[in-house]
Parts: sequence; C-alpha cells; structure tokens
Amino acid sequence: MLDILILYSLNKREQTFYGLAKNIAEQFGEISMPSHGALHPALKRLMEDNLLCIRKKISDGGKRYTYYTVSKDFQKGFDEKFMQFNYAKTETLESFLCDLKIRLMTLDMLSSQFKEEFREKSLLKLDNFEQNINIKLKNEYIELNPMQRKISEQYLKEILEYKNILLNY
Repeated sequence: MLDILILYSLNKREQTFYGLAKNIAEQFGEISMPSHGALHPALKRLMEDNLLCIRKKISDGGKRYTYYTVSKDFQKGFDEKFMQFNYAKTETLESFLCDLKIRLMTLDMLSSQFKEEFREKSLLKLDNFEQNINIKLKNEYIELNPMQRKISEQYLKEILEYKNILLNY
C-alpha cells in the first residue's frame, strides 16, 4: 500500500524525500505513517519499476536536493499496484479494512476501466468477512465473551458502512 501512497502523492507534484514523508503523514496519517526506513526501499523499488524519476538540484547555498516525480508511464503501474488484492486465507479483516481505506482515499487516481472491478472485488471480500462473522456469532459451539461478541457486531456495522460507500460511489 505504501507504493500507492507514494505514487498518489507524487502525482500531484514533485517532492523531496522529506516533503513526500510529510505529505503522506498529513494526508493519510490516520491510517498510515510510514517510517523513513520504509520509504527508502519503496522509492528505490518504484524507480526500478520505472514508475518514478528523480531530479537533482543544487541550491544557491550548495546544498543538494533530490526531487522525486512520477514517470510518464506511471498510470499503468499505479493501476496494477492498486488492483493487487491479497487472496490469502490468513488475511484479517483489520488488515483488509486498512488497505481498503487507502484504496478508497486514492480511488480518484485509478483508471476508470478498473473502478468497477475494484468495487466488485472489494464487495466480494467484504461479503466473505461478513459471512464468517455471522457464522461465528451464530455458532453455539463458539463461546464468545461479551466483549468478543460486541467487537464482532461492531465489525459487521463497519462492513455494512464500507459496502454502502462502495455501492454509492
């Protein structure tokens, strides 16, 4: 998901490393605060994939700056990264919702041809999580304490909210 945030942020304007880190924190800080140690390899990977370009500049005072910007071919790469869904059975609802929030917040940059596919895949995954929670809540052999039951019910409400967002977008 970090790649998506980087491409989304750099699509608006070129930025230095620190400017990019600050921009991501300001726009997406509620759901993602990548460390500098995570940003460096992500930027390197995106440059190796030819999705980013760099421009070096020396200020009047002699300080070197490196500016990052998206390449002219970045849209295809953004679409591919955006549409990579985790189909592992071990994926948790919490991690899926975190990824979904990032995707929804950057959806305006996705090519229109992929938006319907994204909606369908997301709704399908939400349906699967909803079904699993309902099975757990109704299974008389699973002993849930009151807090576990309350949190499971809260997840059902959250799933419904995201379904409504996806259906009404």
